[in-house]
Amino acid sequence: MTDRLLATDEQLTGEVVGVRYADTATGFGVIELDQEGDDPGVRCVGPLASVVEGQTITVVGRWTTHPRYGDTFEATFYEQTVPTTVAGLRSFLASDRFRNIPERSRERVLTTFGRGAGQVIEQDPGRLTDAAGIPAEHAQELHRAWREGLALAELVRLVEPCNWPMEAVRGAHAHFGAETVTIARDDPYALLDAGRVRFAQVDALARLLGIDEIDPRRLAAGARAAVAAARRTEGHQHLPRDACVDATAQLLGVDHVLAGDGVDAAIAAGSLAIEEIDDAEVVSTPTALETERDLALGLARLLLAERPRLTPFAALVRPASDLTEGQVQAVHAVFDHPVSVLTGGPGTGKTRTVEEVVLAAEAAGLEVALCAPTGRAAKRLEELVHRPATTIHRLLEARPDADGGFSFRYGRYEQVPFDVVIADEVSMCDTALAERLVSAIEEGAHLVLVGDPDQLPSVGPGDVLRDLVRCGVIPVTELTEIHRQAADSRIVGLARALLTGEVGELRGVDGDLFIAEEADRRAIVPRVVEAVAHRAPDYFGVGVDDVQVLAPMYRGPVGVDALNAALKEELNPARGRPDTGGFHIGDRVMQTRNDAELDVANGDVGRIVDLSRSEGTLRVAFPRGEVTYDRSQARELTPAWAVTVHKAQGGEWPVVILVCDRSHRMMLWRNLVYTAVTRARSALIVVGQTATLRAAAAHDRPSNRRTGLAWRLQQLVERQAPA
Repeated sequence: MTDRLLATDEQLTGEVVGVRYADTATGFGVIELDQEGDDPGVRCVGPLASVVEGQTITVVGRWTTHPRYGDTFEATFYEQTVPTTVAGLRSFLASDRFRNIPERSRERVLTTFGRGAGQVIEQDPGRLTDAAGIPAEHAQELHRAWREGLALAELVRLVEPCNWPMEAVRGAHAHFGAETVTIARDDPYALLDAGRVRFAQVDALARLLGIDEIDPRRLAAGARAAVAAARRTEGHQHLPRDACVDATAQLLGVDHVLAGDGVDAAIAAGSLAIEEIDDAEVVSTPTALETERDLALGLARLLLAERPRLTPFAALVRPASDLTEGQVQAVHAVFDHPVSVLTGGPGTGKTRTVEEVVLAAEAAGLEVALCAPTGRAAKRLEELVHRPATTIHRLLEARPDADGGFSFRYGRYEQVPFDVVIADEVSMCDTALAERLVSAIEEGAHLVLVGDPDQLPSVGPGDVLRDLVRCGVIPVTELTEIHRQAADSRIVGLARALLTGEVGELRGVDGDLFIAEEADRRAIVPRVVEAVAHRAPDYFGVGVDDVQVLAPMYRGPVGVDALNAALKEELNPARGRPDTGGFHIGDRVMQTRNDAELDVANGDVGRIVDLSRSEGTLRVAFPRGEVTYDRSQARELTPAWAVTVHKAQGGEWPVVILVCDRSHRMMLWRNLVYTAVTRARSALIVVGQTATLRAAAAHDRPSNRRTGLAWRLQQLVERQAPA
């Protein structure tokens, strides 16, 4: 077979007799293909994760030689063909793709049509009922599932010249199903409705299909994509119309007249909307504008409530004697106002103030709920306040919906049964999550929003906490006094120095701050590994899981990816053990998004305690219990020996190791380093160059997210407040 190693494409046709590996996250699969002829059992690799045993396919690609497995056919794409044997059809129809069809219906089809069953299912599904006698709904489901299988292979072939990642292919197929290729050929820009499909990908496909660069469909899609990019990468809620035209022109490479036509076309089609905010025309998606509008209306509804539940108890509140004047003021603000904001940096006593609010509300016989945006932040709040806390998603009883998002039990029509709702780490709340929370609170209940506006803003669009602080219509208490027990902390001192923009001399060991100066980048990763595995646990008397490594970026020689690889090699090496999706038993992992079905939250950190390679499952032990993941769900896990600062936000660890290297300078700005420093509870170790840390302190990146929440709130409250 080695004499057939070619540089040009070949094709093989056969029945899939084994699926050796399938990664649904990347689309990569390894199969065994049984050809009719001289070469049974061919090993094929490539975008084959969706094929199943019994399926007959044609793979297109080239022969290569694998150093371990020998001759291997490396597929570029595949096409589904009708299985040629009854046994092959039976295996294919028994796959998960047809799990909604009862076995007796599948057998009737095979008994009636034999080897011709596939052609009937695909081309004449009515005969499945007329001749085989299966229920019409089963016939329709068979036809749909069969066509979807064809559609995925056809889509892979269509976009292969454009080098689409499998993530985008699967996103489009999941959204449009059997009609994906038809829609793509008619208007490739329509695929932007699918998750994980980007403008550059559909634009490349449009070029392939001969669509002109000034085609109205391209201009409108470009305007939509420009707004989406501004929301995704910059966190803007909207763009001024002129800025939207500029961004569209730059994205499409056209003049401003054509770009303006594209913006107008997108608005006319309803994919974008225009509104006047603070005497300026702004453009965004209809959903984004509506969500921000609903958040402002919800806050105004709470602010203007006629009978707040805590007001009768305000005069009875006697805060503890150990509270500062600012903390006492914050406690009274909660009881005096339906909505209040509490801010402050590390060591100022935000959590102690929250604890006092909880005690006072409980003494008044009121029901209190504690929540935070992520699982890690909720657990930290629970540990510090000594009361149950949950994620906002869990509080609202989120459930996955058919579009890959969430539906919520609690919201505008059924609200949570609590008198006081306290949300911590609100700087992490984007506009959509904040609106969900506010809409679920009963009129008359009290909402307390706690956070540090100097930390990183939310990953999603919006600037909720800062907007609430600057709107001028919500009571804000900022705690500034450092408590005695925190005054001597060099971690707290460094955090405050970062906010001034000037960091003084940093010595090797200074209280709870440790500087490991390292100019040689090649020595940073080994030094971090040594600190995590040996030095930090021995010196501080903590476990390895109490030490968290943070870095600003994933990529690079000292990024999170490189750190995770080195830490895994030291702490839990593979050594030929079985894996699922690259994970091994003993790996430390983090959940990267809320999953209501599994009841795990973004930021939850756990350890893999079991796996099944054949079934593609992982069992992960979290503090709340063990959870079993399938291959698809496991793609939401990421190694957690080291994490980015963004992922660490809301968490706190006894010992934090911060990698601060010149190679990270494009990401090293003041609020990012401040956020990293404030994750350390007892000790902070900075590995890298102190000059880089000082440069980050001087590199202020003030929040300039374009939002309308503060203006909307001002308008609503001024119009509705009694004279």
